[in-house]
Amino acid sequence: MRFKHWLTAVFVTSLIAASTLTAQAQSPMGMAPGMAYDGYGGVPMPGSGPPASYSPWPETSPYQNSFSQQTFNNGLWSESENNLTRRYLLSIEYLTGRTRTSDSIVGNTDAQNYPQTIQSQIGTQQQGGGGGQQGQQGGILTPFLDSEANSTVGYPLFGKFDFGKPERRMNNQGARVIWGYDNADDSGVRLGFLTNQGSFNYNARDALVSEHRDTQRDYALFLIEQLHIINELNAQGNTAAAAQLQSELTQLTAQQPTTVGRFNDINDVLANNIDNLGGLPLDDGTIRKFADGTTLGGVTVPYDLEYQMKLRSELYGGNVEWVMSPVLNWGSLRVRPTVGMRYFYLKEGFRFFGQDSGLAYTSTQQQQGGGGGNQTLSPDIKIHATPDHIDNDRDGIVDNAGGESSGGQQQGGGNQQQNTLNFFSFHDHFRYPITSYLNNDADQHLGGGELGLTYDFGGESLLLTGTTKVGLLANYTRLSLSGDNIAMHTRESNLLLASTDDATPNSFTDSQTTTHVSPMLEQTIAAEAPLFQYVPVLKRFGVFEKARFKAGYSILMIGGVTDTTGSVLWQGNPAAGLFPTINGKRNTYVTNNYSFGVSWQY
Repeated sequence: MRFKHWLTAVFVTSLIAASTLTAQAQSPMGMAPGMAYDGYGGVPMPGSGPPASYSPWPETSPYQNSFSQQTFNNGLWSESENNLTRRYLLSIEYLTGRTRTSDSIVGNTDAQNYPQTIQSQIGTQQQGGGGGQQGQQGGILTPFLDSEANSTVGYPLFGKFDFGKPERRMNNQGARVIWGYDNADDSGVRLGFLTNQGSFNYNARDALVSEHRDTQRDYALFLIEQLHIINELNAQGNTAAAAQLQSELTQLTAQQPTTVGRFNDINDVLANNIDNLGGLPLDDGTIRKFADGTTLGGVTVPYDLEYQMKLRSELYGGNVEWVMSPVLNWGSLRVRPTVGMRYFYLKEGFRFFGQDSGLAYTSTQQQQGGGGGNQTLSPDIKIHATPDHIDNDRDGIVDNAGGESSGGQQQGGGNQQQNTLNFFSFHDHFRYPITSYLNNDADQHLGGGELGLTYDFGGESLLLTGTTKVGLLANYTRLSLSGDNIAMHTRESNLLLASTDDATPNSFTDSQTTTHVSPMLEQTIAAEAPLFQYVPVLKRFGVFEKARFKAGYSILMIGGVTDTTGSVLWQGNPAAGLFPTINGKRNTYVTNNYSFGVSWQY
């Protein structure tokens, strides 16, 4: 491009000429209050004018950094500047994991197990022999008894339930929300909310392995009820009516369809629908402890219709914490101390539910053995086949109630048993089948202070964050216990009789309030990345424009919380005035969770 030089000369000459002219301006301003005349105009009088904070540079400048810091580190001075003001953040996460709240055994650990409970009533039985051959000594309880000499553990016969096994933990779900902000110096505030709810349900009948087991459940319950009525008729001396009813039951059962897994014999129906489910060890007032540490006495209560355990846990919490300026700010790594306050509401509950047929039963060999003839059967005795999940006698029933040989099986000496009943009732038909239950609930309020560190590493493409916090929490706990029919119910004399004044004389309640201190530890680690921009549908939504996907792991431990399972004194003999009561036990609440969510910075 070409420039004409004569334009430069004209422009410069015009400027010189203009400089000789007189300039025109606005007339002097008037005097304002608080000003004095100095010959040219007003000046502020001493003590008047704008505040000092409004003074111009160098006190305040719109061009300076909002944050500037000089630090001395390892002999070098460094300066950190930040033009940003307050930065807000929001994180929403879904939690899923497992929770452990109890490691206790359900029942009294000093009580005898079920084989020991009935061993003195059975002793060594004569096993059936062939013809006149002398029977060989052998106990029907042998497979269920532990042998210290041979280092063998017996098969479970109405065994106790242990929550200490690793697989017996609660599955839980929850959510965590964190909102807060960071200042220009990286200090800030966090507000958090947490909820975590879990449950564990155990039903012993679910563990039965045979697909043909319990195939006539409703009809078996009907038979059990009728057998109790037959017992009542016999007790009243009305044996003819009892025999007539039993004959009718036999005929009715014979008409049952014989499809796979179904039977048309009373013994077979009951043998297939009464189960070796579980037992409840109790102190019935007979436990004795000796100086050498040994104990004797107690009983284990059998349940052959239902045996269920439930645990539930609900955790709600909130916290506020103040995040301090970094104590370490090294490249992409930043570590900041935190101090705050925490509150939890922890509601936990334990449920036991059991139901028993009230029938006594044992093997045909015991009732009509080759060496002994009929024997008197105790109401306590419930013998099952060895629970090896094998149909040893090939009768279509796995692990028979009443042993491997039931009605119609060939006996020693060549005698054929013809539908001899192996299941007996000794009890009042208005009370049996009998149901037992116990509920223990704990409401715990925990509050106190916490200290910790929060650390993060990375940048915009990938950010790793973590927190470590410890705290001491005041724990206010209220326990509530209730239940009914916790006793050796096969011994009807241990139970109180219902009356018009008290329909549930064997029920019980108890409550307790405690206050103590619980320590807390929380560890979290997470990774954040802007992944939503790669998701075809979500990237079109404005709310996900600056969102970051967040995934992590956390563990929360609270010590000194109430173990609702272990906080029961398992004793039961209502006729002797013994009922379960609260016996406080504490353990550590531990919940492990994986988290998935979304975070924003704005």
